[in-house]
Amino acid sequence: MSSAVLVHGLMGTAAAHNGAPRARWSIPTVEVGLPGHGREGAVPAHPVRAAVDRVAEAVLARPEPPVVVGLSYLGAAIALRAADAAGRVSGVVMSGYSFLVTPATIERWLQGFTRMAARQGPTAEHFARLHGDGWERLLSATVDELADGCLRLPDLDDLRGTDRPVLLVNGALLENERLAVQPAAECGADVAVVAGAGHVVPQDSPAVFVATVEEFVGRVADGRTVFHERRRTAAPVGGGAHA
Repeated sequence: MSSAVLVHGLMGTAAAHNGAPRARWSIPTVEVGLPGHGREGAVPAHPVRAAVDRVAEAVLARPEPPVVVGLSYLGAAIALRAADAAGRVSGVVMSGYSFLVTPATIERWLQGFTRMAARQGPTAEHFARLHGDGWERLLSATVDELADGCLRLPDLDDLRGTDRPVLLVNGALLENERLAVQPAAECGADVAVVAGAGHVVPQDSPAVFVATVEEFVGRVADGRTVFHERRRTAAPVGGGAHA
């Protein structure tokens, strides 16, 4: 039976991102907590590298090649990188992601969280409750990994070159993520825009998110994704050229 490995994103724990859809899945799912996030223990020296290894292990532990579902910028990036590392992945779902956002923009966002928490005591307390006491170290380590290349955000070239189906599910309420859908479709991804949802689609529209992902999982199994259609179209008629 098809299954899914769920990877949460940077500014949220597994419960924050995956909690709302939990009771709605009809396929087997496993949630992967990222090292250093929430109650996942100390922040490792290279949290992204450790996260990719952990997700790849979860993929290899599944009885059949699963679909990996990555939420938010970090979760989506880790999902695609872990799929490459593990190999036996039938597809990838990326949600709350734009292939057009640059590492410099992500770095500005992360630094903005730290400045906001420094100015606002309640915000700092909220971050600590949601992300664990080591959230500042986690943000700092992630910024360092963006700078040294350990964290490389997938771009449109990565999407064009992938050897597996990809679904991008974004909310309609954020302009940059809504506008990211068309170029992703042009590069071969299946795409979905969820009305009334923002950055965290599983939290804003859990029923629609689950239905969208499970429909994609079914089409992956049946070979009915954009990826499969493009591969069929590109295949030589009759199995190859004739002399």
